[in-house]
Amino acid sequence: MVQKKMLTHPELFSRLVDGPERIRESVQVPKPITGCPDGITKTVWDVLTRSAQLNPNAPLFGESVNGRHVYTTYREAVEEATIIGSGIVAIMQKNQSTNKLIGIAGIHSRKYMHTMHGISGFDLTTVPLYHQSKLETLCDIIDNCKLEIIFCENAKRAEGFLSSKLGDRLRSLKTLIILDKTTTLQKHDDVEVMSLDEFKEIGKRNKRNPVKPKPETTYVICHTSGTTGRPKGVEMSHGSLVTSVSGIFTSWTIAYKWKFGLEDTYFSFLSLAHIYEHLIQTLTIYFGGKIGIYDGNTATLIPQIQKLEPTIVSLVPRLLNKLYEAVHDGVAKKGFIARKLFDYAKKTKARQLQRGVLRYDTFFDKIVFKKLKLMLGGKLKVLTSGGAPITKEVKTFTRYAYGCPLVEGYGQTECSAAGTLTLPWDTTYGNVGGPAPWAQVKLVDVPEKNYFSMNDEGEVCFRGNAMMTGYFQDPELTAKTIDSEGWLHTGDIGKWLPTGGLQIIDRKNEMFKLSQGDFVSPIQIEAIYANSPLITQIYVTGKTERSFLVGIVVLDLPRFKQLPLVKALDGKESIEMIMENKEVKNAVIAELNKYAKQNGLQTIELIRNVHLTLQEFTEENGLITSTLKNRRKILEDYFAPQIAKMYKEVEAL
Repeated sequence: MVQKKMLTHPELFSRLVDGPERIRESVQVPKPITGCPDGITKTVWDVLTRSAQLNPNAPLFGESVNGRHVYTTYREAVEEATIIGSGIVAIMQKNQSTNKLIGIAGIHSRKYMHTMHGISGFDLTTVPLYHQSKLETLCDIIDNCKLEIIFCENAKRAEGFLSSKLGDRLRSLKTLIILDKTTTLQKHDDVEVMSLDEFKEIGKRNKRNPVKPKPETTYVICHTSGTTGRPKGVEMSHGSLVTSVSGIFTSWTIAYKWKFGLEDTYFSFLSLAHIYEHLIQTLTIYFGGKIGIYDGNTATLIPQIQKLEPTIVSLVPRLLNKLYEAVHDGVAKKGFIARKLFDYAKKTKARQLQRGVLRYDTFFDKIVFKKLKLMLGGKLKVLTSGGAPITKEVKTFTRYAYGCPLVEGYGQTECSAAGTLTLPWDTTYGNVGGPAPWAQVKLVDVPEKNYFSMNDEGEVCFRGNAMMTGYFQDPELTAKTIDSEGWLHTGDIGKWLPTGGLQIIDRKNEMFKLSQGDFVSPIQIEAIYANSPLITQIYVTGKTERSFLVGIVVLDLPRFKQLPLVKALDGKESIEMIMENKEVKNAVIAELNKYAKQNGLQTIELIRNVHLTLQEFTEENGLITSTLKNRRKILEDYFAPQIAKMYKEVEAL
């Protein structure tokens, strides 16, 4: 059916508010919302108990058991949360503890989610410990939050913490609860270790009524990722998260008239260490839908989705890229006629999008793309994505190939991940949508980079009720990030388009995010590479829709000529031809990355392709400053053709 555009506002995404600051708001609401539309639901605990009262026997949390999803009902989830919360309070009282921060470590499961809501329902705060983080990083978080009680997915996870408890390290840790009952762990002198079943017996013996949190209570402390420095703990209140959830609810169901309810299923595999997953899970619970949890094996995500038949799936760009590549690899193996039909169908659907037509009932949808729709279960209503941009090619394909619209969110953990939203009917590219229904957005001058709000360019700033309370125990950093008027400064440079959509065009500082969501610091990376004897200068850059870095490398010619491959070619070909030789480039990359790894760079910080040159960066040619610092924007423009070529040469997204 044709997806109708519900708005005819000339500014499709946002409206300009009168005043010198050039603030913009969503066109989907008369004014920014400050909470849940029902006026009653104010906390995440309210969201759960409201849906449990409306539909107590409806399925909620499900995980695969012997090949099929087995669900906890809403009533059972509240009961489990109450028992777990009672157990936590009993242990806190026994230990005379006043620390309301409770850790959960590992991959999420039904038990993880029951625990998370048990923490929430007793006016306590969840501190997720990301299962893919290094043990050292998790120990830093535990020490910073002085966690006394931690729930662990299994004994192996708990053993890692116990082995780290030396001297002042993990001094606060007193209790570990193992969620996986199939594993056991030896007792420890200083830490009480128990299974979840043993812990729940404590909760049952000391069962009490939940302690309803206030909207301003900190619901979760999510620690942001990065390649430098310790993680920052973002404190997100119940009220802020519910407001952000309400923004999506308003955008989808009130402004757009999408229908969601008991029949809806969300496929959950993103970590609850990220606010994005909390956002979509809480939204699903508010709808009264169910949440099907992945089995922990990311290699079989597509078969898992297919079997679950969800209506809502959230995929980060990296996974959309992999899905796109898998589809096209499969098509490449088909016969000539099938390949030609697929290519023609793609071109036809892309032309429809260019004309603003978004529909899923054409001949090509029924014949060519039906298998792709069924590959994701066949019942999808919406695909969501966030965390990083999507390439135009992948975004265009995703919009028509799987039988449902794609909605993107842009923001940071600090603003509940969804400060702007693309609209369900949008068919344009090059923007991150307009302000979410809760948000005001403005652009602030960045004169040192020649961006001015009067030109509709500048640093992106958010204000509204879905913001973080602050950084945990870091008032100085909080004050630097949120100014005295309540504006969150993101560090991203944005540009308002004629449609009222926001385009992200640059970073205020030099850190930027790659497609998998990791931040990298090119200046620090360059500082390592620049010490390699093989080169004299280097400029490292990346694209937020790609997963790797590339480099413009100024060679040390004598050292370069000592490479075996170069020696073999020297005298037979010009130096310019040698520098373009693929095998020579690979040899240079291997040499540079060997040096970089020896000097502490992580895999995500290594360059995957290079352009080799003998042209130095000088103050005279404008490529460096008088203090010999790279002029990044000018270098980017100057070497734009070479950068584009490097990315084109590497097929991986």
